[in-house]
Amino acid sequence: MSGRLILVWGGSGSGKSAWAERMLLSEAAAVPDSRAAYLATMEGSSPEAAARIERHRAMRSRHGAETGRAFVTVEQTVDIGGAAVLPGDFVLLEDLGNLLANEIWSPAGAGPGGAEGRIISGIRALADRAALLVVVSNDIFTDGGGYDRDTAAYIRTLGELHRRLAPMAERVVEVVCGIPLG
Repeated sequence: MSGRLILVWGGSGSGKSAWAERMLLSEAAAVPDSRAAYLATMEGSSPEAAARIERHRAMRSRHGAETGRAFVTVEQTVDIGGAAVLPGDFVLLEDLGNLLANEIWSPAGAGPGGAEGRIISGIRALADRAALLVVVSNDIFTDGGGYDRDTAAYIRTLGELHRRLAPMAERVVEVVCGIPLG
């Protein structure tokens, strides 16, 4: 990997996305003529998903206005290694959990047996092109158990992705109540 990688994770509503956006835009602003790319992975297949996508668009716009730097949105719900990311881009991947679900269950995805490998190779490919790749992910590991087999496998695979990405990252940041730890 020639570019830098930062893994940002936290619970739902923790402020992880807002923190990651501001940090990435700040880093990009320090490099003249660089591009901040928001790699959007969520499929808008339900009213709830569409509302969440719209909330994230508004947040990106607000953070861009604060920094004088706008994101270019790149939508890629599977096979992120093929995303339209340019050499030297500052890339925010939002988010690993959505990407994993898409790779497992979407028709264009790699399926349960291939999702983890495709995601890791995709992140490596992005990091090779990007000046900085920030991967945002969720903490879904502390709410108990009793899940069906497919959900339990999804949770295990997301945990394995975190375990594999952490040593590749220059920094792993947990965000709690908007406060970055790490």
